Amino acid sequence: MKPLRPVAVAGLVLAGLLVSPAGPASAAASFEGADTSYTFTHQGNPILADGSYYSADPAPLVAGDDLYIYTGHDEAGPATNDFQMNEWGAFRTSDVPSGQWTHYPSLARPETLFSWATAGRAYAGQVVQGPDGRYYWYLPVSERASTAADKFAIGLAVSDSPTGPWTDYIGGPLISQRVPSANDIQNIDPTVLVENGRVYVWWGTFGQLRMLEYQADMKTPVGTQRSVTGLTGFFEAPWIFNRNGTYYLAYAGNNAGPASACTPANYHACIAYATATSPSGPWTYRGTVLTPVSSTTSHPGIIQYKGQWYITYHTADAVGGGHFRRSVAIDKVEWDDTLSPPRMRQVVQTPVKQRDRTPRANIAQEAKVTVSNEPVPTQYWVKALNDELVRANPLPPDMWGTWTGSNPAQQWVQYTWDQPMRIAGSQIDFWNDQPQGSGVGVAAPARWKIQYWDLGAGQWADVAHPSGYPTSTAGYQNTTFDPVTTTQVRATFDASTNGSTYSAVAVEEWKVLAAQPSSPVAAPAITVEAGETELPGTVTVDGLQTPVYWDPADTSAPGQISVQGSVLGYAAGQITATVTVISPGDTAGDVTAPTLTLSPSGSAGTGGWFRSAVRVRAAAADDRGGRMTIASTVDGGAPVAATPVRYTDVTVSGDGQHSVSATATDRAGNASAPASLAVRIDATAPATTSTVEGRSVRLAATDATSGVARIEYAVDTGAWTAYTGTVGAPDANRHTVSFRATDNAGNTETAKTVTIPADLSGPLSGNVGPIGTASASYTAAWNSAGALNDNADPANPAQAQLWGTWSGSRPATQWVQYDWARPIRLTGAELKFWKDSNRGTGDGVAEPDGWKLQYWDGTAWQDIAGTYGTSTTAFNTVSFAPVVTSRLRATISANGNGTTYSAVAVTEWRVFADDPGTASVTVTAQPRCIAGKAYVAVQVRNDRAAASDIAVETAYGDRSFAAVAPGANAYQSFPSRAASIPAGTVTVRVPGTTPVTEGYGSLSC
Repeated sequence: MKPLRPVAVAGLVLAGLLVSPAGPASAAASFEGADTSYTFTHQGNPILADGSYYSADPAPLVAGDDLYIYTGHDEAGPATNDFQMNEWGAFRTSDVPSGQWTHYPSLARPETLFSWATAGRAYAGQVVQGPDGRYYWYLPVSERASTAADKFAIGLAVSDSPTGPWTDYIGGPLISQRVPSANDIQNIDPTVLVENGRVYVWWGTFGQLRMLEYQADMKTPVGTQRSVTGLTGFFEAPWIFNRNGTYYLAYAGNNAGPASACTPANYHACIAYATATSPSGPWTYRGTVLTPVSSTTSHPGIIQYKGQWYITYHTADAVGGGHFRRSVAIDKVEWDDTLSPPRMRQVVQTPVKQRDRTPRANIAQEAKVTVSNEPVPTQYWVKALNDELVRANPLPPDMWGTWTGSNPAQQWVQYTWDQPMRIAGSQIDFWNDQPQGSGVGVAAPARWKIQYWDLGAGQWADVAHPSGYPTSTAGYQNTTFDPVTTTQVRATFDASTNGSTYSAVAVEEWKVLAAQPSSPVAAPAITVEAGETELPGTVTVDGLQTPVYWDPADTSAPGQISVQGSVLGYAAGQITATVTVISPGDTAGDVTAPTLTLSPSGSAGTGGWFRSAVRVRAAAADDRGGRMTIASTVDGGAPVAATPVRYTDVTVSGDGQHSVSATATDRAGNASAPASLAVRIDATAPATTSTVEGRSVRLAATDATSGVARIEYAVDTGAWTAYTGTVGAPDANRHTVSFRATDNAGNTETAKTVTIPADLSGPLSGNVGPIGTASASYTAAWNSAGALNDNADPANPAQAQLWGTWSGSRPATQWVQYDWARPIRLTGAELKFWKDSNRGTGDGVAEPDGWKLQYWDGTAWQDIAGTYGTSTTAFNTVSFAPVVTSRLRATISANGNGTTYSAVAVTEWRVFADDPGTASVTVTAQPRCIAGKAYVAVQVRNDRAAASDIAVETAYGDRSFAAVAPGANAYQSFPSRAASIPAGTVTVRVPGTTPVTEGYGSLSC
């Protein structure tokens, strides 16, 4: 992680926060016990929003006339990425809408409540009222003396009052990896249902959910624990409740991906839910009730109180909040009882987030973001690029990143606005976990640049006179440049490299700064109809129509009012406009038709093409200032009328040629002349295919709409070059060729790669691993099979510098393999293992029990005898009698604990050859009939650069040729003296090289 740095925290206005008794709410953090409670009033979310106390994992309980919300206490610092939770507290209210709450900041601590528990890790618990009327608190803690692999356990406390005092009800864990029966999950996040004298407990995390019934004494098990299924994307934080005979199980879900209805990134969580007709299931997934919140974690608590259903959850929205400084919120749950079973409608979080109208130069927040690595790896979040939020110690979803384990040489991010913007600067915040030049992990780019879409030329161009492109990861990196007017801007990053592999790139925030006008922006005169709430969306800034965001205005009655607005990118301050409000019925004497203009917006391409769906705005103006009816059609379809409006937007999509037409009619019936607009869309990048022919690459591209403009290629880390013909290898080594095509609309496809194999014809000695193709039985997503032969053996390798197999399910054996383009004479090998766990754990990555080499003999794998060490600190070397093969495999036996196996990992695998090389000749062998007898005709062309002696051996005789010139042929027909011959082979020998064998078919004359 990069060094920590201070970060500014935007101030929040807290509506009506009153604390009683007198004194700051922050003083409550040092109190302990129910007698240290204090009362405050705050109408809104989070419940306690001033940053004096951070609360998480809410668990609501209705007790009499009161609603309690029990919470954990987040005590992590602003730059600490870990849960620091040492106690539990609670909020109490008798009237949710009033916003009056009593806070109990410290009701219990793990080590004082349970003598068998350690301090800290006061995770999510739940309080329920038992059949005996007492209150029972199910609490996750860490068991001090446990010998289990995971020490988390669930304790049970009891009290006669919802606020305590609490005592240990059992004297030991209710649930752990040892009791009441063995399990191998992390035992946290209990949720409890007490119903008709029966008690049900659910608990679990990391995708594992268990359930167990207890007797009415709350602690004696009934039956055995069992796994719960049917919960799509279940991750953790279950919450159970019953509504009208239907059981609802809500939970924090994560099934990240571009199409996920739950979460865009791995570190986010939605609140999903399932239903059942009984506590034991079966459960049916019903969807999402709460979308991801501002903290990476999410935790539900759903309950009915005074006739209204509520959901409690936590966010990072308090002053100074963060992923580990969360605060509890509460909102209403509404139901759709038309469905069976009834469904929870998706919760609308309050307060609804409003656009930030603070005047500032940054305009990135209003841009559409596109990136080169779609779909973005699910640990990252593309929306982090322009959310104007930089954390002191970010988690992956707080940034856009590109790490996949196999990183390309170049990546880019792009902003697109619906209208031209004038820009003059950039601020970018890079993130890294590896240094530049390492070629692994995430590093600041080696270099980068800013380009803009030249509206006149219809192509990308570098900004002029940039002040520089710094690559530090310590805060914003500033770049200024000559002002340009554009609809698109792109940052292109050349990844840091060690010469053979590339690091990924990550950006926490990229701001694009508007050029400031030379004189103050003047607000236009505005005319609206009474009751019209939408004011004009743009003002003129240096000749450009620029978005403006107005404060709310009262236009209910005719007259004049003043309204303030923030112009996008204008940092000097808000502007003030005079708004004239007219009566919509004032049409007497109006005989003038309105005027109508059609304006397209989208990702503008080259030659008049658009590279995205296009929004065509039909905007009308009338001399009387009123609204109109605007009718529009697309591609000759049925007209669609919008009224009363000042504009209507038409969306045009699909590659090809389109047309839009529209007319406007004012309230007096005057109709404008029809307006029409042609729209050409090519939103699909061209597709390039590659063909490897020997040691060269042939490329071809197609584009169905605008046509291919050009193909480019790059060899290894070289510059992009226009493709004009076959790309040959520059030398005998293996090379990677990157290639991409651009169509006439300006779409550039994501670069692809192809490998030109090494020239193996000459003698080979030493390590031939790097010229082989590496494969494996399984490779973890964060590791790379390419790390096996990258010629790197770092002392402390990053995960991308390893081949490894860690997953949730680890088999007893794994293998890695090299393939070569021809058989090679091999004499030895060595590899070094890597570990992060000890033998006998059955988890993590551990030194294996053993391994062996096998070679492919043409039909089967054959073992290679030798002595095989398993060191993780030195290379384990094996020498063996020479074998000639094109495939070599290392089969590795994992270490285990008797039940499960650890994963295995290798930093580097070297294979040694002592090979004379191939003959570098082209051999043709054909059977022929001459005078009723069969002959074998052999022709050998010398493909070497020097004259060579050539010997030909057949079943029907041998022949030697001395000093055959380069490119010349040696020819001989060998008679069989028989009328028919079977299929056979011919062997050709060149001194100092491996023989070449060529087959021929049978023949009857």
